[in-house]
Amino acid sequence: MNTKNTLKTTAALLGLGLLLTGCAQDGANATGAAASESPATQASSLQASETWAKAAQTGMTAAFGVLHNAGSTDIELAKVEDQAGNVIQIHETTGTGTDAKMSQLDGALKIEAGKDAVLEPGGTHLMYMDLKAPLVASETASLTLSFSDGSSTEVPFEVRNFTGAKESYENHGGMDHGSMDHESMNHDG
Repeated sequence: MNTKNTLKTTAALLGLGLLLTGCAQDGANATGAAASESPATQASSLQASETWAKAAQTGMTAAFGVLHNAGSTDIELAKVEDQAGNVIQIHETTGTGTDAKMSQLDGALKIEAGKDAVLEPGGTHLMYMDLKAPLVASETASLTLSFSDGSSTEVPFEVRNFTGAKESYENHGGMDHGSMDHESMNHDG
């Protein structure tokens, strides 16, 4: 009887040990999977398409395209840079025709979850303030888009010749650039 009780106790303890080991492994896997998943960054939610920049030798020019927020929360484009060190501002155009005014966006460009921010001539765009080197047609400009959460991503912009919307980034007639850094601009164009 002693042997029977010992065998039953040993079997019960062995079964309990296996059960606890199985639970511990499941818990570790669940914790490990959760720990390895990192929250999505704003940059990882961005999908850029139809991106291009207007070719220019000197002075001011702009970049355009569609920025789509594929995430489930709003994202905010806070800053745009390139490797050449060009000053690039996020601009918006308000009004139409001779009443149109272009100015630096006050704050970040908010892109709602599941929506697009369309960067286009005569509308919101990325403005090169004073080129340090020419943007040559058929080349690609790489811009780093930085977001309010500190994340960033590089986006290629095909450089194209463009005369369509008749913008004149060199001659500022009728444009409101009050919030811009005019010391670094070339106004001779």
